[in-house]
Amino acid sequence: MRRGAVANLLVAVAFVGSAAGHWPRPEEVIERIGHAAAAGVVDARRDETVARLLIVRVGPSWAAVPAAERTALAEQWRRDWRAAVPNGLVGVVDAERGDAVVNFDANGRARVAPAAQAAPSMNSLKP
Repeated sequence: MRRGAVANLLVAVAFVGSAAGHWPRPEEVIERIGHAAAAGVVDARRDETVARLLIVRVGPSWAAVPAAERTALAEQWRRDWRAAVPNGLVGVVDAERGDAVVNFDANGRARVAPAAQAAPSMNSLKP
């Protein structure tokens, strides 16, 4: 192999290695979010039927986190998940009721439900 070809190969390998370091694996994101107990996270897991959907279940201590922090956390979780999963979706729900506690707009900005209430679940809309 010529020196130029070897140099090009080394640059390509270095680029792939550095690029791989910037893209987290879905499992890493799930583990990191799942360990955010201080923010009220009960668990985080990939949906069994829609693989690009990450469900983050939060408990009562989520409401004790200031709204600005909850918003920042939810937006970061969405960014991290979308870095790991193309077109990834994130649902943040109350662990007991299953109600959404965060909604994302079309631009990815989080809208956090007031601490005392959450958006109605689909189950609560049934007659």
